[in-house]
Amino acid sequence: MFFGLPKQIRHAAVWLAAGLLIWLMLLSLVIRPALAAPAPADNSRVVTTAAIAAITSAVSASAATAATASLKLQPSTFTFADGGVALFYQWDKQPWQAETAVSAPTISAAAPVNLIFVVAGAGCGSMGRYLPQYFTGFEGESGATRISVLQKRHISDQASGDECSEAFIRADHLSQWQADQRAFIQAQLRQFKQQGVQPRRVILLGISEGAELVPLLVPLLARDLPHITHLALLANEGNSAIPTYRALAGIYPHMQQGWNVLSRALASSPADPEQSRIHGRSWRYWSEIAGVDQTRNLIAARLPVFVGIGEADTLIPPGAANALRKAFSDAGRSDLQLRVYPGADHGLRGEHKNYLPDFMWQLDQWLLDEENPKPSFR
Repeated sequence: MFFGLPKQIRHAAVWLAAGLLIWLMLLSLVIRPALAAPAPADNSRVVTTAAIAAITSAVSASAATAATASLKLQPSTFTFADGGVALFYQWDKQPWQAETAVSAPTISAAAPVNLIFVVAGAGCGSMGRYLPQYFTGFEGESGATRISVLQKRHISDQASGDECSEAFIRADHLSQWQADQRAFIQAQLRQFKQQGVQPRRVILLGISEGAELVPLLVPLLARDLPHITHLALLANEGNSAIPTYRALAGIYPHMQQGWNVLSRALASSPADPEQSRIHGRSWRYWSEIAGVDQTRNLIAARLPVFVGIGEADTLIPPGAANALRKAFSDAGRSDLQLRVYPGADHGLRGEHKNYLPDFMWQLDQWLLDEENPKPSFR
């Protein structure tokens, strides 16, 4: 059939095919050095295959990026009893077998097995800039999951966190976070209760500073149905903020002056604790968080705990992971799962790998396997 075509068309087709082959071979020379897999001894046999594989991978990555962009979450507004408001993000994660790549998964046919309430970290930057891709790796193997993230008051949808408003700073303290998270979680649990839905697991996930609050919420929500069943900490070693600051100041000379300023300021009692500033935060912020005994609170919660920290996290003192392990062991607790990611920083990023998806996948597996938990300190 090809030879039946006019001569000019046959020649054009041949030149087009030759040009395409040359382009693929040249492209492979650029792409192959970036490939992680070692090349076989006979390189000539895999040039075209490697190029095609690399191109396919790049196209898949682009498609994944486009799909993630199309799944950008839109926030909702939660109104508190005092009339204040805060944005929250909520989405459903079906087990991976039921997901599609073209639309955001929703839980419709069945009730969620897991409810995950996320308490974000410090500052006025919006989690909305990183959702839902922040939870890449959590594939829903432990069951259909609803994830909810309530932001602090006075944080806009795409806020960068470069400059916090005066209203944010005045409202940014532990007792306000506690009251707001409690009201939000109770409202969400109440909806499920009214619908006659009983999720199997209710998980509180605290990120960095947010982990300080997580165990404090457990007794406040003890009368709610369903109850909190699991705790998870990300980029937090389970130690209290002020002892952590003091320990870091002893390690890093540039932090010593800041520690001296903070310790002197906390020894005073300003007339307006929300107006007085220490390192850009209110005196009330520092005073309230200074009263938190994080390790004791985690143990007192009497719930399984999953912890993930970076080995190279400069906000966590050396030996902190061992101290947490020992505290649980001394208390007769065997339900701590501790993961330390090699060379990873506060965001679980290493020099050659992002470990955040690993944490999310392992959290999913932990929930799946927690019926017969086994302590692990890897």
